[in-house]
Amino acid sequence: MSSLDHSLFELFEFKPRKGDLKKMEIVLTAIECISSIGFEKTTYEAIAQRMGTRRAHIAYHFKDKDSIFAACIKFIMANYQQTSLKHIEGAKTGEEMLTRYAEAPFIWAEENPSQLSVMLLFYYLCSINENYQKMHADIRSGGAARIEFILTTKLTHNYSLKEARPLAKTIQNLVSGTIMDTVTTKSKTLRQARLQIKKQVTRLISREQLP
Repeated sequence: MSSLDHSLFELFEFKPRKGDLKKMEIVLTAIECISSIGFEKTTYEAIAQRMGTRRAHIAYHFKDKDSIFAACIKFIMANYQQTSLKHIEGAKTGEEMLTRYAEAPFIWAEENPSQLSVMLLFYYLCSINENYQKMHADIRSGGAARIEFILTTKLTHNYSLKEARPLAKTIQNLVSGTIMDTVTTKSKTLRQARLQIKKQVTRLISREQLP
């Protein structure tokens, strides 16, 4: 199994059963397959071969390829949330909490290139698949809500909810757009983009709070 194994137990509120661990192993292997050989070539057979098992063992846990991919996205988002929560733990002010939250996706992307590749594919599939569109809408809504929470409750001068909602979307779009530009054009490194975002979010809040 991959180097992500240390985080598996943190994703369960209970001790995972043997079947849960097998499903997780399939998900981790599928992520590696998708990122290295592409979505089309990531078949039950390809996953089974990497795991050293039989196709039937994959089919026992997942009814189709879509269910495997959806599980991959759920795992990736859980892992991303762990990265985000860990990064904002040491924040001493609301302003620092917000900039750390904005930095977290870049840290996650740098640490998990295979997961990033899968997410880029997910964005494309969202444009043609309604089920993935809904999943992505839920993910985006949750992310915006967390930014809104910081803006309305944690800053030195808190925003009203009416003010926070559009600002939260602006910050969210700034972060996701910068990541997309960085990894698809190689115009800068993720570390450089992270520093850029920190400055931009700080500047954005400062401007928004001017009388």
